[in-house]
Amino acid sequence: MKPVFLLLVVVVSVAAGAEDRAVASLTKTAQVGGVYVSVTPLNLTERGSATIDFTVALETHSGSLPDVLNSASLIRQGGGETQPLTWSGGKGGHHLSGKLSFPGAGRGKDGVITMVLKRLDGRGDARLEWKLPVKSVNNSAGGT
Repeated sequence: MKPVFLLLVVVVSVAAGAEDRAVASLTKTAQVGGVYVSVTPLNLTERGSATIDFTVALETHSGSLPDVLNSASLIRQGGGETQPLTWSGGKGGHHLSGKLSFPGAGRGKDGVITMVLKRLDGRGDARLEWKLPVKSVNNSAGGT
């Protein structure tokens, strides 16, 4: 029984590690002037969700950080720009982190989603992009 349990623990650990690496690979970083940005999508591939959520971390050692809710937008392929619904990370200071949520409607099937955080250092913008996965559809009806 011990070998089976040990094998199960190893398989679960490997699977959990692969999931952590997949999420980490979605993290985008940028530096705008003295502001460091890290953004990780939480549910970008979940097409049925009501929101598109991101964890956002901002850090600076000079000045104060902008209000993330008012500085962010999400641009979908084809040009549709959306403003965020909510931000859970506070305002101002040198370190901010929280969850930024955008409406999930009109997410699009494939293509690129770009988050823009405007005027992070008082002048420059951070542009972070994610390519939405392409999922093939199996047409078993055999149509043309």
